[in-house]
Amino acid sequence: MTTPFDPEPSPEFNTQCTAIMDSWEKGDLSFRDSVAQLDALRNQAAQDHHPANQGRVELILGVIQGYRANLDASITHFERARMYFEQAGNRRRAIGAILNLGESYRWKGSFARARQYFRAAFDGAEAVGDRYTQGLSALNEGQMLLSMEQPESARRSIETARELIASMETSDSQREDLLSEASVALAQVYLLTGDLQQAWSNICDGMRRAEVIAQPLQVGTAHRKMGEVLTALANAVPETSDFSTDPDEHFRAATEAFQEIKAEGELARTMYAHALSLANRGRGMTAARKMQQAMIIFTRLGMNDDAAKAARAQIDVLARATSTVEAVKAIDPDKPSQGNTTAAAT
Repeated sequence: MTTPFDPEPSPEFNTQCTAIMDSWEKGDLSFRDSVAQLDALRNQAAQDHHPANQGRVELILGVIQGYRANLDASITHFERARMYFEQAGNRRRAIGAILNLGESYRWKGSFARARQYFRAAFDGAEAVGDRYTQGLSALNEGQMLLSMEQPESARRSIETARELIASMETSDSQREDLLSEASVALAQVYLLTGDLQQAWSNICDGMRRAEVIAQPLQVGTAHRKMGEVLTALANAVPETSDFSTDPDEHFRAATEAFQEIKAEGELARTMYAHALSLANRGRGMTAARKMQQAMIIFTRLGMNDDAAKAARAQIDVLARATSTVEAVKAIDPDKPSQGNTTAAAT
């Protein structure tokens, strides 16, 4: 008689996987060491013929590879995780793998495919009563809609996510993590719709939650969005701000946080956001160089939508910077251009 597989990872194995993930997220363990330790656990799970353990370690490998923007590797791990969890008869965890597949395709810029996975994960999670995965599915779809510059649709998805997250039974740290991410995403919604007061309110909430969590990924994401919001506010920043009002300081803090865990995709996105901020503050040539660097990284990592946006933005920034130089020369041919002066001083 065939013995059925245990549908859940064994408690000890799950604790080992989670500890490696937590250490990597906090910057206490390098990417290489994290992968090496997870590979050892993967071999152990295979030897034990324990599909749920195999699925668990494949899922975490997919997450870590995803944050490094090794997207093809990430997708492979998530496909394996889904297969192992289905083999173990664990529908709830298989749905989690489907959600992560959607996120990987979102990063690749394959939005139609990503949306299919997000919807499948949301519906599947609802069927099994998993509010956490439901909330995360809605949040990820909202962020994808932001990438597609559909702020109203994004707002509806993110608000749905926030309601689900606030009501779910989970650890305080998990809830705060997702609520911080939701507030940062809503800040972007209101930036796109021009409601700077709401953008400011949401990014301050996201920053406060991220500081409590103190994980590099959330800290970096919140600082980057704060830099963007401050750029949009210009001289209209509230005097009672608890945070620095220098956008460059926040972009530097974001870069340091992502460097801590070598999250290349997030580093490139920070470089791109900083470039847009510099361009809006009249530092066009410096911005163009940063955009070029970001575009090269996006292309290398297969982040096609981000690469295309950076290419279009670089053309626009260079055109504006060139127009400024020509205008200055027309007024006073002997006067150094502001664009060149700024670039040399940076």
